[in-house]
Amino acid sequence: MAEAALHFARLNLAEDGQKRDIAPYLRHLDDLADQLRAELARITLQPDFVTLSDIAGLPVDDKEAEPTIEQVVKGLQTVIAERNGFQGDMENYDDMANADLLQVIERKRGLPVALGLLYIHAAERCGITITGIDFPGHFLLRVQANGKRRMIDPFHGGITLGPAELRELLKSFSGLDAELEPRHYRPTSNVDILLRLQNNIKVRALRAGELALATRVIEHSLLIAPDHEGLWHQLGALYARLDQDHMALGAFEQFVMRCDDPLHRARIEAVIEELRERLEREVANQDDPGVISAPSESSDQSHSDPQQKSNAPIPLFPDLNS
Repeated sequence: MAEAALHFARLNLAEDGQKRDIAPYLRHLDDLADQLRAELARITLQPDFVTLSDIAGLPVDDKEAEPTIEQVVKGLQTVIAERNGFQGDMENYDDMANADLLQVIERKRGLPVALGLLYIHAAERCGITITGIDFPGHFLLRVQANGKRRMIDPFHGGITLGPAELRELLKSFSGLDAELEPRHYRPTSNVDILLRLQNNIKVRALRAGELALATRVIEHSLLIAPDHEGLWHQLGALYARLDQDHMALGAFEQFVMRCDDPLHRARIEAVIEELRERLEREVANQDDPGVISAPSESSDQSHSDPQQKSNAPIPLFPDLNS
């Protein structure tokens, strides 16, 4: 999954067809896994350690060397946070670089979900069961070994969070009346983790007014979630903002095909009809250059306000959950 995030980062940053070489970053991911494997071997005094799943297959009498949950967590903390220095960027949390895994590896700083990918990659390569947790407002990880589980926070050096810490974290995000419920421990899929990382880049690009970058991010996100209706809606709106009406039309049509909300679908169908009419007028004008179309009310407004485009009212509805 971390490898996929590196490819996304390369695509997101690509301009004029130039893409960064991610080979050094892939080697760094492998090195983290190798370091964790060596650390667990040192902790368990088992020099031939390969993966935790290999140890689990040993005869009962040989399983004393299997790492405990505490040793697994300590190994992750030692390798990723302490030895390699990966920590959350609390000073510049909204920096777009914190959601770009290429730059996260370079800077040793990032968002919870970006850092979490490093933990997941290293752990899975060592046969450790680790799961991303969609905790409210903060991405967490659940590590499992020997039938025991621990929740850890990749943003704060992989520290362990017990019920008291989790309750405090929940209240800080959801209010003092919030209480822990099973839904707060909901695992998140690999696709959702990657989409969450992409979403963080998209939101920061929109805030910075970098519409072309936000558009690329959504286009790439659709490679792994082609039926995500919200992404098609956002993509259509961005194309419209960029005056790419033909592309906007196609994206909105994809949205309508997937939308189950009749009111929302009807509203976008009206937008689609407007885009079709606009494109037909453009074709007609190209075929007959002598025809000058009468200015519409929306075009008058756009001339009076250079910042307002005729298709600007189409909302983006960005998901602001980081």
